Amino acid sequence: MVSFFSRFSVKVSSLFLVLLLLMGSAQVIVTMRITERRQIEVDQLVNWNLAQDMAAEIEPVLAADGNMDGIGEVIHYMMVLNPAIEIYLLDGEGTILGFFAEPGKEVKARTVDLEPVRRFISGGGHPPIFGEDPRGMGAKKHFSAATIALPDGSRGYLYIVLRSTLYDLAAGRLRDKYLASALVRALVLSGISVAIVGLILFTLLTRRLQRVARSVREFEQGNYHRRLDTSAKDEIGELARTYNRMADTIAANLEKLKETDSLRRELIANVSHDLRSPLTSIQGYVETLLMKHDSLSRKQLRTYLQVILSDATMLNEMVHELFELSKYEARQIEPRLERFSLTELIQDVVLKYKPRAEEREVMLEAGLPEKLFFVQADINMIERVLSNLIENALAHTPTGGQVRAQLEEREGRALVRVNDSGKGIEKQDIPFIFDRFFTSGRERASSDRGSGLGLAIAQKIMGMHASRIQVESEPGRGSTFYFELPLDQARH
Repeated sequence: MVSFFSRFSVKVSSLFLVLLLLMGSAQVIVTMRITERRQIEVDQLVNWNLAQDMAAEIEPVLAADGNMDGIGEVIHYMMVLNPAIEIYLLDGEGTILGFFAEPGKEVKARTVDLEPVRRFISGGGHPPIFGEDPRGMGAKKHFSAATIALPDGSRGYLYIVLRSTLYDLAAGRLRDKYLASALVRALVLSGISVAIVGLILFTLLTRRLQRVARSVREFEQGNYHRRLDTSAKDEIGELARTYNRMADTIAANLEKLKETDSLRRELIANVSHDLRSPLTSIQGYVETLLMKHDSLSRKQLRTYLQVILSDATMLNEMVHELFELSKYEARQIEPRLERFSLTELIQDVVLKYKPRAEEREVMLEAGLPEKLFFVQADINMIERVLSNLIENALAHTPTGGQVRAQLEEREGRALVRVNDSGKGIEKQDIPFIFDRFFTSGRERASSDRGSGLGLAIAQKIMGMHASRIQVESEPGRGSTFYFELPLDQARH
């Protein structure tokens, strides 16, 4: 059983929570910085004319006293009204002539860069405009500035830093306090939200993955028919389609294994049953030879040995054909298609069986067209089919009978017929003549005891060529076995 914290939805929710907290923290920091910059801009705009107004108050005092001592009270009064500012009096080169700020910290710089000051006074910049902080080396702060007449008649500048060092310290403490508070609130709210909403949402989103997991478990437990819905077009839908293809392949392989095992069992059963008769016959004759060897004549001895040889030959043929049929049924042999002349193949097979037909005093002939019929098939397999059909016809045709192999064209296909003038097949036997070891009641030549597998093998071969052997028979008038193959029009 999967533990709660090992669930995919919990892992995804946890990852989502971490990302949400990181994004929330970044958002808080960015928001506070944007807010602070906005506040600086507002502060500078509100105090834009502060230096100009203060310069108007200070200039008369400077003119009357001729030095900077008299402006102390005026500036002190102004700083009481606005304690967040620092006031600097600069000459025309930016040198600090005097400053007024909270005590306890000295000015570190001796001069102030006038480029931002002139830009501020000329109105050439867009707020916020930052200038140097004389009490913090390298620091930049927003300011207000104006020109002022100095006691020696030259022009200087009144430079007012709108946020003093004391203000920055207080603002920094408050900022840290509120930042920490905001982060804690974001952590708590995000944790609660993701814990509740995230688990619900991700459980719903991963529901299809859970179905996939259940299907795999059921497949593992033996439900090989379990399949997934493949209507979705996303990655999970593709996973479902892949799973279904995999399940189909595994199920098909299992069915093939079952079929192969069934064929193996059936083969063993057939071998043990159908080979018993020739083995029993051989065993009986051998025992007779051992028991009566001294009393048997040479003629009897030869007869017994011929029977044993005949049964052994039939036994060997039966074993060979059993294994051949099993290979065809298990699809261990696949047809190797090639173009060849079916006309010439029939002629060759008929010539091969001519001597056997003459021994049995049966007329074997071929009825072939003048032109060559070309087909695309496995030539060895088709030769095996023709041989089995002709052997079967010869085996059931009495002395003085006739067997004829014919070839003709019918609707773009090559039609092959094998006719015999034997006794024919009973109507009730026709559906079973292609079964293993089936032997009908019609007469066979006494010298030909077949294995009963020839027609079964021929039918399996034609099935591998997308065709089948059919039979027409009437008791007392012989039988006709026939099959079709598509003509190769390019060579016809």
